[in-house]
Amino acid sequence: MKITRTRLKALVILSGAKDLTLRFFSRRGRDQNDGYRCKAQGFTLIETIMVILITALLSIAGIHIMKFVLQNSFYLPNQVQSDLVAAEAIEIMVEGDSAAKGLRFCKNVTTASANQVIVTNQDGIVISYRLDTGTGKLYRQIGAAAEAMIPYYMASDMTLSGVGGTLFTYYDSADAVTAVAANIRRINIDLIAKQGAGSSDNYQGLSQQSTSIKVNKYL
Repeated sequence: MKITRTRLKALVILSGAKDLTLRFFSRRGRDQNDGYRCKAQGFTLIETIMVILITALLSIAGIHIMKFVLQNSFYLPNQVQSDLVAAEAIEIMVEGDSAAKGLRFCKNVTTASANQVIVTNQDGIVISYRLDTGTGKLYRQIGAAAEAMIPYYMASDMTLSGVGGTLFTYYDSADAVTAVAANIRRINIDLIAKQGAGSSDNYQGLSQQSTSIKVNKYL
């Protein structure tokens, strides 16, 4: 078969195109395989360690947040209740209420002990404030009426006490401690209200409040 120059040139061109096509698809296949291999790679050791460390840090932070939430849910209401009871007890002793005026309006002190004081207020009414150290309850007696617990709404697991076992401390005109009722010019009150043992670890409230009243000795 006679091959002309034109036919020979066409065969060369076709042969070159076929070679280029094979090279293109061969390289494309390698590129796709390389991409697949890259996608199939796992975490390195350093990346794994970093993920573990980050997870551990987030877990520690989560534990503290949960502890804070629990304290807000259980401890704070008990602490607020203790604060309210202590404040209300001092308010009744100092200022009084609709039933009788308090120590701020006393004109005479007749009995003065560590956990009980008996006074006569400016209305001529004899009032007694007594802390029962056995039950941890505070009582007020107005005139000849029966004693009543103050504050009346105090929960059964709440107790009151004086600091160091002393609720009332008395001072004379020279601001020296005295036990003589006739010489008292100032009464200091140190009150503790607590729920249970007053342990914050057990979400129990504890409140310590103090105040001082001048005895004006109204005529």
